[in-house]
Amino acid sequence: MKTRNAFVTLTICLLLVLTTTFFVNIHKVSAEPISDCHKLVTGTYLTPLSGDRGQFYGITTFTRDGNFVSSASTQTGNPSFQPFSNVQGSWECTSDREITAIGLDFNYPTATLPGSITRTDFRATFDPKAGIVQATAKLRSFSLNANPLNDDAPVTATLTFTGQRVKAGQ
Repeated sequence: MKTRNAFVTLTICLLLVLTTTFFVNIHKVSAEPISDCHKLVTGTYLTPLSGDRGQFYGITTFTRDGNFVSSASTQTGNPSFQPFSNVQGSWECTSDREITAIGLDFNYPTATLPGSITRTDFRATFDPKAGIVQATAKLRSFSLNANPLNDDAPVTATLTFTGQRVKAGQ
């Protein structure tokens, strides 16, 4: 009888240990699933830009975690605007093929202009089959003492672009 009770107790303990180990692992991380929008947006795009500041090229990379970085062929400046840094920011899906994004960059001081911060508000749609992004970007300029995430300023430039996704092997 004692052997039987010991066997039953051992079996129950073993089942509890296995259940705890495989089903109630407190160290297991449950990641949020990435939506289809994130899958189709993620990538690097070559973007010919046109707008109030003329025509030039940009390269924008959207990461799967909702961040982006963008650089432009005119970052060293030209007669219509001062030199600026890369744009960095975050984006989120507003539908299965559309995003909104906010990016920030620094405008470097020149002999005639002080340094400043530019906030760019984007709205973009994606065509995954064609590998195309179409977007409008509105730029607002802020002094270095302002908070471009909380303060508001008038739109200083509007850019539109249609970009092509960069694919390996092209």
